[in-house]
Amino acid sequence: MVSADLRMFMDRPLDFFEESVTKMHSVPRADLEEMQRQAMIERFGEQRNSIEMVRKLADRLDITTVDTFNDIVPLMFSHTAYKSYPPALIDNNRWDLMTKWLDKLTTYDLSGVDTAGCASIDEWLDRLESGTQLQLVTSSGTTGTFSFIPKDEPITVQGMRIWKMMVFQSFGTEPTEDELNPVVDVIWPNFSSGRFGMTRMVPWIKREFTGGDENRFHALYSGSMDTELMFLANKMRAAAAKGELDRLELDPKLAARKDEFIALQMRQMTEVPEFIARLTTELRGKRVFMTNTYNLMYNLAAAGLADGGRADFASNSAILTGGGAKGQVLPEGYMEVIREFYGGVPIQEGYSFSEHNGVHFACDQHRYHIQPWVIPYILDPDTGEPQPRAGRRTGRFAVYDVINQSHWGGVITGDEVTIDWDLECPCGRTTVALEHDIMRYSEKRDGAEDKISCAATHEVQNEAIDFLKELA
Repeated sequence: MVSADLRMFMDRPLDFFEESVTKMHSVPRADLEEMQRQAMIERFGEQRNSIEMVRKLADRLDITTVDTFNDIVPLMFSHTAYKSYPPALIDNNRWDLMTKWLDKLTTYDLSGVDTAGCASIDEWLDRLESGTQLQLVTSSGTTGTFSFIPKDEPITVQGMRIWKMMVFQSFGTEPTEDELNPVVDVIWPNFSSGRFGMTRMVPWIKREFTGGDENRFHALYSGSMDTELMFLANKMRAAAAKGELDRLELDPKLAARKDEFIALQMRQMTEVPEFIARLTTELRGKRVFMTNTYNLMYNLAAAGLADGGRADFASNSAILTGGGAKGQVLPEGYMEVIREFYGGVPIQEGYSFSEHNGVHFACDQHRYHIQPWVIPYILDPDTGEPQPRAGRRTGRFAVYDVINQSHWGGVITGDEVTIDWDLECPCGRTTVALEHDIMRYSEKRDGAEDKISCAATHEVQNEAIDFLKELA
């Protein structure tokens, strides 16, 4: 029988650690690893039968139980597993079969979801979310095929609470009431809604950071990052790359929206300077939370400085950045430009990806400390075999996330990372940490890959619209 403490660690880690960042990252390494191991055993026991794809894989490998960390590695999904459906199902509006496919990847029973009459991706996702607690996250579909991550409402809410803890608390001290329950203005340099990556979080960020006050939420773009647009443009782009554009059949209703998407892009030309003006005037002196990827934070900062402006937020504000540059080369000293524009507010850095839960935050030594409910692995990039959990190792990053309850917690990423397993970080945290430099294997090997977490920014949507313009 699972102890009450282990169950709380698995299901409600914030309660287990009493919402204290210091307690989360101060557990002796050996004690934490034993707790992770026990949680992994229990979660596998639960999900082996509740997630069909896990059961089938375990049956094929004749795995009925797990004991050591490495036992779970053969059962890990590639990060491409969440787009393993036949693309023709979307082309032909077979949302009944798409539902059956997704049903194999989640602990939720989707057999009762009625898809009759669905005519688009968004309608299908609306049906799934209205009939269950699912909160689906999609990729940007840059390879022509979407990924669909079946997260749920409880884990999404918990994720936002984790963000709030990590950005407002200081490691080494117990949190104050002001740090536990801040009400701040949220600066959101992104679309105001959508299902791609970070935009999926908007409703919960509003609830957890602004106290539910819509007037405290400041988005860069007033529109939604449109799923149908991304499907249309990326499908056409993928066909063009194969020389098959003339044979591509498109839904006429979708193709007819092309002008609408182009008009959206034109409107953005006025929204950016208005947004920068708001940062430097209306929000001056206010306590804020702001987050986005390095490239967008840099672009805003550079544009603001070129205009002679600077953001001047309250000193107890929080700014979080991170994520890949999506193939862009950021200039030397880009972080100095970001820090200059945003004044005296500390700039925190984080690393994450959508298939699991939570952001891993960098300490003052510039290492990303892994959240205690996530078991990290370094795999050989060619064989997939786990490397020893000792010494300094570089390879493909994989995790088993023990708090995943809506979908399987074992995933192999597309990232190359380095871990020094023997390091005792001078920052005082006891948790395992990734070194700061992280690279996508697709970038290193000059390959195409659909990044789920941070690539779904406004640049991706603009690229899609630009492609549609070229065909006009």
